[in-house]
Amino acid sequence: MEIKLNIGYEQLIAIINQLPTAEVHKLNVEIERISNKKNSSTADDLESLITDGPVMSDEKYREFEENRKDFTQDVKY
Repeated sequence: MEIKLNIGYEQLIAIINQLPTAEVHKLNVEIERISNKKNSSTADDLESLITDGPVMSDEKYREFEENRKDFTQDVKY
C-alpha cells in the first residue's frame, strides 16, 4: 500500500512541533541518515564524473602548454 501526501513546509513543521521530544529526536536521526545517504551518492557521482571524464592526450597537453606560453608572453607594439 502506498499513500502520498501533499503537505507544505509550514504544515510539516506544525506536525513536527506536535510530536513528543523522543519522536522528534528519532526524526532528527532519520533525517541525518537520509541526508548522509544523499550526500554520499552526490560525492560518488562527482567522483565518477572526474574519474570517467575525458582525458587530454600527451600531444594535446604539449600543444596546450605551447599556446599558454604564447599567450603569457609580453606583447610589444
